[in-house]
This record gives sequence, C-alpha cells and structure tokens, in this order.
Amino acid sequence: MNVCKTHHCVSCCYDTEMPLLDEDVTRITRLGYDDHFFAELQNGFKVLRNSKEGRCVFHDGKKCTIYEDRPKGCKLYPIIFDIDSKSAVRDRFCPYRDEFKISAEAKRELPIIYSELMGERSRRSKNKRKSQGT
Repeated sequence: MNVCKTHHCVSCCYDTEMPLLDEDVTRITRLGYDDHFFAELQNGFKVLRNSKEGRCVFHDGKKCTIYEDRPKGCKLYPIIFDIDSKSAVRDRFCPYRDEFKISAEAKRELPIIYSELMGERSRRSKNKRKSQGT
C-alpha cells in the first residue's frame, strides 16, 4: 500500500529542504537535468530546489516526474534520521506519519546517508577554503 497515493498527499513535495547526496545529483544529471536546475547549496549541503509555485522542481502539480530516480531521502521519507537519538524516526511534519513503519532498511540506511551527507559537506567546505587560499 502506498500511503501517499491513498491519501492523495504530496505535502512533502512542497517547501522541501531535501538534502541530496552527490550520488543523487549524478543520477539525476544522467537523466538530462542540469544540477543548477534542481540543486542549490544551503549551509554546505546540496538540497532540492523548489519552483516558484513552492513545490519541488520535479513535481509537476500531480506527480513526481523522476519518481523512479528520486533522491534516496525522498525514497525513505517520512522516515528521517534524528541526530539527537541517532536513529530513524517518523518526521513530525508528515500528516500521515503514523501509517508508515520504520523498516529495517531505513534503520540501516539513514545513519549511512547522514554520515555521507556530513562527509560531503565537510569536503565542500575544505575545497571552498582551498579555492579561497585560506
């Protein structure tokens, strides 16, 4: 059962702040999209852009246009990594969060994704300092 489809819910596609792994960016650019179209830097993290309508640039108003190739974080949502407890939890912003189970896959994948995101952010920061000569 697809909870989101059942409820016709796309709340998570609006005002998204979904972080992107470098592998997400690579996969999506291979589809023919320029990374400047769909990604922006925020606090050292690459994140999905929102359109002027306020939804993810890949949501056409009815559906995700890259659903099969969407970012890892989108695939796992509304299960997210909680930094304080260092565990997988249901995002409190999802209106149907209680209908989702926290799978073994999410418990295994989310700490890895978090670690990768932090590593990529750190590398970007080091590269930026190098390019600035500091």
